[in-house]
Amino acid sequence: MLKLTYCILALMLFTSCQNEDLPPTLIYYSFSGGDSTGQGSFANLKNQGTKNSIDRFGNPNSARYFDGKSASMHATIKGMPSIDSRLTISWWYKIKDEPFFKDFMDAGTMIALVDTTKAIGLQFGYRAPGYKTKGLDVWNWGGGTILECQKPQINQWHHCVYVYDGNEHRFFLDGQSVSNSEIKPQTGSPKLLMLGNYPGGTQFFKGSLDEIRIYDQALTINQILELFEKEKP
Repeated sequence: MLKLTYCILALMLFTSCQNEDLPPTLIYYSFSGGDSTGQGSFANLKNQGTKNSIDRFGNPNSARYFDGKSASMHATIKGMPSIDSRLTISWWYKIKDEPFFKDFMDAGTMIALVDTTKAIGLQFGYRAPGYKTKGLDVWNWGGGTILECQKPQINQWHHCVYVYDGNEHRFFLDGQSVSNSEIKPQTGSPKLLMLGNYPGGTQFFKGSLDEIRIYDQALTINQILELFEKEKP
């Protein structure tokens, strides 16, 4: 009987360690029903030519499509932590064709978190062969590569998570850890969130984005898996 009690207690402890509650989001956009409002201390996204699109569940008007030519969205943000402090960014994306680049140093920026005055920030997306990376990258304002991974299959929804824990950068793709580095990040708090391009640039993303989440802490592997399982189609 005593052994059985110990087994039950061990199982309960193991289960509690596996299930970690997700923290509240600092910034969140779901785009459900075509809505571009979100949660957090920032203004609503301003739309510049993006269109409603079908999300990964087949729901209409529940994601945003960017045409790769001029479409983008942006919002002024407040209360963001410095990008050299603990941070997690999660999003879903889909492209129908291989990325097209107008020159060898072009890019398709999905997300940019920046302060243009201080010239600091984080960018996420595809980059052309001139950067000599694997193609799906995270980079500093100015182009310095932080993380890189192989481009996944096209015409499928993919879940991306970037995590910085104060020491190590990690990138997760569809629930799997695919890249890590200890490159020193830039310092400063972003003032602008931009989707589909970066401020003043022409590195437009062609594809759909959904479920943009930003946390002011580093999610654990268990929390990332929980988020992926919760949101995957």
